[in-house]
Amino acid sequence: MAQFNRYDSLIDLSMIKSYCREKGSLCLYAKEEHFVQQGEVGKYLGVVESGYFKYAVITSSGNEAVVGFAFEGEIVSDFYNSYNRYPSEITIKAGSASSVSQIRMSEARELINTTFDGNLSSLNGILFNEIYVRYLELYRKTPTERYIDLINQYPQIFDIVSLRDIASYLLITPVYLSRIRKNITINTGE
Repeated sequence: MAQFNRYDSLIDLSMIKSYCREKGSLCLYAKEEHFVQQGEVGKYLGVVESGYFKYAVITSSGNEAVVGFAFEGEIVSDFYNSYNRYPSEITIKAGSASSVSQIRMSEARELINTTFDGNLSSLNGILFNEIYVRYLELYRKTPTERYIDLINQYPQIFDIVSLRDIASYLLITPVYLSRIRKNITINTGE
């Protein structure tokens, strides 16, 4: 699957990924097992080797809302909060049985400082941009347009991620997502 997170193509993270693979531990996560728990300081940064992780928050009504994903070959971490030793605002958990080459955040902190010469503004700026663009898309596009963008960029996503999690990521209900998919199928004559 194409890189899901844009930051991965905007900044060179190859050194960090190589370090995780060469010096880190390969850890297995069962489906739903936490990598980071909301309210706790994240302890690790890693590269997803198999499976995927979903980033989620608990809403005021107690429901889980999916806000992002990390797929094979991508970094998995609540970077900003973990790096700064703040409690996480999100939970990151395995969306399927997954494996991660991971290092402790203290090690990652040193590596990142060396890689970026202590200047994290470029990395933070790119991470901010990713979040900002997603936020603006919620206002610029209808749910149908966001769905079409998602399947055009990541046609295999429905083979990997549950309909419920995709609907949550698009900020719609699974029923509404099914309706969108049905309407598109009818309109394209498939």
